[in-house]
Amino acid sequence: MKSKSNLKIVFSFLFVILIISSLNLFIGTNQTSKTSLDTRFFQDLYTSGNVTVDDAAWIINSDFQEPVDPWYPTIEGDVSDAISSTSPNQANALIIGESYEEQVLLNAATQSNWEAFNKSELVVVPQRASVPYYGIDDDGVWCSHWWWEGETGGQPKNTPRMHWRTNVSLPVDMTDYIITDASFDAIINASVDRNIDTPGDTTARWDPGTVSINQYEKYDYIQFYVEITTLDVDELNTYRIAFNQTRLLGNEGLLFYDVEGLIGAYGKQAIIDAINNVLAVDPGHNNFTIVLGIYMYCEDNNSSLDRDHFDDVRFKTLNLTFSYVKKINQFTALSWNQDLNAINRTVGNSTIQITNASLNFKYKIDQNWTESSQNSQIRIYINDRKFEQTISLIDYDNSSGWQDAPEDGSFDIVSKILPYEEFTLSIQVYLAEDFGLDNNITISITDVYLSISYIESWIGVLPSSDPEPWIFAALLIFVSLATVCLGGYFIAYQRFLKYPKPVRKVRKFKRTLNRSNAPNVVIMPSEVAFRKAYNKDLGVAPKSVLVKPSKSKASTGLENGESTKQPKSTLEENISTDELIDKSLEKKSELDKLVKEADKKG
Repeated sequence: MKSKSNLKIVFSFLFVILIISSLNLFIGTNQTSKTSLDTRFFQDLYTSGNVTVDDAAWIINSDFQEPVDPWYPTIEGDVSDAISSTSPNQANALIIGESYEEQVLLNAATQSNWEAFNKSELVVVPQRASVPYYGIDDDGVWCSHWWWEGETGGQPKNTPRMHWRTNVSLPVDMTDYIITDASFDAIINASVDRNIDTPGDTTARWDPGTVSINQYEKYDYIQFYVEITTLDVDELNTYRIAFNQTRLLGNEGLLFYDVEGLIGAYGKQAIIDAINNVLAVDPGHNNFTIVLGIYMYCEDNNSSLDRDHFDDVRFKTLNLTFSYVKKINQFTALSWNQDLNAINRTVGNSTIQITNASLNFKYKIDQNWTESSQNSQIRIYINDRKFEQTISLIDYDNSSGWQDAPEDGSFDIVSKILPYEEFTLSIQVYLAEDFGLDNNITISITDVYLSISYIESWIGVLPSSDPEPWIFAALLIFVSLATVCLGGYFIAYQRFLKYPKPVRKVRKFKRTLNRSNAPNVVIMPSEVAFRKAYNKDLGVAPKSVLVKPSKSKASTGLENGESTKQPKSTLEENISTDELIDKSLEKKSELDKLVKEADKKG
């Protein structure tokens, strides 16, 4: 009987374990290995779910609190055009502007800066009495030339030329600067005598009465010119910026023997181009030379009589002034960047759908943007992907202070953000063309906010490496507890609850008799115990029942002739002690039989 009861308990526990294991397989995960239900009953049954995230803030330190990490700047293009900086609660892009002015003078104070020279040894220098005659004084640079073909060596001296020069060295490399303005003026002066032949002169012919034998062709004249050239006076890189040639100077009818005035200067752009062209071939891009030239032409009218006297020819003053500013190169860009986390899965086999990505910030410029750059912008990049909308700097009104970007709402950049990708947000100041800037301009940004909304969806058996949704863990705990309670009730029913209360008491008594590890107490056999109990009860019976009639009383009755009978004890008449014990044992056997039958029925 005991072995059968234990067998029932074993089967009950196996049943409970089977239920728990089946439920665990149904829910989907096992911490030690992945389990997949691929049966004809559950093959289309999977776990699934959605997690919705709304307006998650994706930017750290939106208002650029010091230190501004994790923000950092980058510069593309000419790094000398822009620098980054920070001010309280803002990040700055400083576009570097500079302006310079250069002035080259010829006057009494600067005469020492000039020197006389000739470009070639073949050039004839101005002479008087066969002696070179030129110099520099407080009234400028000068020369004088008297020509007579009949004097010794006079024939080849009818085209004298003289030059003076000064070198100009600029403080910067001009490839990074733009000349924005230039002006030039020079005062020239000349004194000649009546022998200088001009159109209309009567003495220009050696035979005044005969026109046909006139020998002049070009008359006598002076040329003044100013040139921009290289330090080594390379003729291939020499550009003239001013020129003047006399025509009537020396006319005897007009008594025009002295002249003074401004030399004819070329236009501003021609002067700027000449300087730029020479600087372009200079090794340091910051040096050039200014050359002053005087050329005198003596027409050969009569070898014995024609004398040409250029008494005094000079540049009295000169002033070349030009301004230049910092050149901002096209495609220069300064960005403020922040590296941002990817929108990653929280469940291994999930998919993410980005539903919204909204960006907004504030910006300002410390002055109105320069008219020299009409197309410069503020741009937005996600990694290398440019957002289509931009902010035009030329449209900014400095009187408004901080402006919202965009003016209303926010930039919808959802098309530029990809799930599972770490990305960099860049707010970039982009300079769209070459232009000159004479002073610094600062563009500032602050309050940069990026909010992202997305839905994470999954379907399928979750891998063990992925965190389960809490509802499945709670369900597993609930089912496990319910299964334990059900199993416990099933075991209790099999062992106790299915029997009536009297039978349960008997079974409980029976279990106490069948214990193998009873306490250290001597237990007598049931038959001996029963006899002992009986004898004990018999010992306390009334004496009237136990005492037999005496012989004297019996004889007395007989003697009197009476036939009276003495009543015998009931116990002695009907059953002896041994018979009573046997009867009790019989009843016990019947009781055991009843208990067995009840077990079978249960």
